[in-house]
Amino acid sequence: MTYGVLKDLSRADLLDLLSKNGFEGVEFRTDAKQGHGVEASLNADERKQVIADCDAAGIKIISVASGNSYHHPDASELRRHIDETKARMNLAKDLGAPRVRVFGNNFPKEIPREKTLAQVTDALREICDYGKGVGVKTSLELHGEFDWQSTSKIAQDLNHDNLGLIWNSVSSDIVDGSLEKAIDTVWPWLDHVHVHDLAGQGYPYRELFQRLHDKGYDGYMSAEAERRAEHPAGDLPMFVAYYADLWRAYRDLARS
Repeated sequence: MTYGVLKDLSRADLLDLLSKNGFEGVEFRTDAKQGHGVEASLNADERKQVIADCDAAGIKIISVASGNSYHHPDASELRRHIDETKARMNLAKDLGAPRVRVFGNNFPKEIPREKTLAQVTDALREICDYGKGVGVKTSLELHGEFDWQSTSKIAQDLNHDNLGLIWNSVSSDIVDGSLEKAIDTVWPWLDHVHVHDLAGQGYPYRELFQRLHDKGYDGYMSAEAERRAEHPAGDLPMFVAYYADLWRAYRDLARS
């Protein structure tokens, strides 16, 4: 996932770094003026070049990560986000990416919670229908105030075969010291997984890897690694190499 420590890399440097460290895929974050330059504004030839670049590096395009969300009380703002999502679905279709990441994302204080949930559900219904027409899945991330409880309610109420949920590895996943309840709840719709700082977040990653393995999860996990100014990544190639090895260590523990 290019959000985080990889955001400033050119596409060539990004793909070279991923390939050298055994990554299988890339999730391009759009709408953030990142160095890779993969945006909905690309023309047809530019989109073909993105595919060619990834193919040459042996890296699959596993997702287009939008910044779009559907909690906005203002109708025109909501419509903008819906229409922008459709444009990013067209991008994903042209790149051969199977999904577009979207958000709930917040519960405005002046709006009843149930009204916001219904609004997000309605927006996702339109987007899921559109995505089904172009062969791209809508993947709603457990992000912001939309936790595993909110997103699973939306998924259940929507009941759409073109909606998936993205696990986001955040503290609200932990109930009574375990991830079991949250994972079991969202499992019927789980489509993708984001992991963050594997070494220093205090999140139960060993349990996450074990539970996903035991349930037979066979999808991708995106490394959404961020570093703060006071804790920088330092030597980026070394950071990525250590990160990849740590991920493989968690995977191998789960398999053993």
